[in-house]
Amino acid sequence: MDSVLLNGADLTAAHDTYDDFAELAAHETEGVDWTRELRPAPGSDLAHIAIHGGGIEVGTTEAANAAAGDSHNYYSFRGRKKTSTNRVLHITSSHFDEPRCVALQNSMVRTVSWHGFHSTTKITEVGGLDEQFKLWVKRSLQHAGFTVIDAAAERAGRNPTNICNRNLSGYGVQLELSTAQRAAFFRDGDTSAANRQHTTEEFSRYIEAVQVAYRRLRA
Repeated sequence: MDSVLLNGADLTAAHDTYDDFAELAAHETEGVDWTRELRPAPGSDLAHIAIHGGGIEVGTTEAANAAAGDSHNYYSFRGRKKTSTNRVLHITSSHFDEPRCVALQNSMVRTVSWHGFHSTTKITEVGGLDEQFKLWVKRSLQHAGFTVIDAAAERAGRNPTNICNRNLSGYGVQLELSTAQRAAFFRDGDTSAANRQHTTEEFSRYIEAVQVAYRRLRA
């Protein structure tokens, strides 16, 4: 999620427990409270990232990992606390500066940043500054039967310091998936950590639509 500026105040960041990664790492234990995953794909200029993965915004790690596959770069910061307490690990996208993710972004041309927001309606909001890629993503997801709209202001991903836009081109795509849409990705709608290995046909169809969008972009 991006931050919203109002009278100079960073509202999203104001609700975060930690201002940046260094502060988080000083208070939370890697391997216990959180982990980070990086899978480079030499020759690819596209990264799929989930900076609020694991139990923070459930399902985003799985989506980014599947979308990247073996062909593209993958990164996730994963919350490992009890579900109700993972929120303290959230660092807003415009402040997210975990070094491995920043280094990856410094060598990428295109980026898809996967996020979640609370809604009981199955919907995806598309944001970010990469207008061309966004167009293909919206068309591809709609063609696959998914409901897609432009992102609300607080999730628009238009801040240049948003990690999705901090690549070589200066723009990326931010996908905000509703709670209901992410629940549909897993067997019986169960988003618990133990069940997230059991993905549905809808998950596969969604991931394929995003992958198709990138192929059409590059065609």
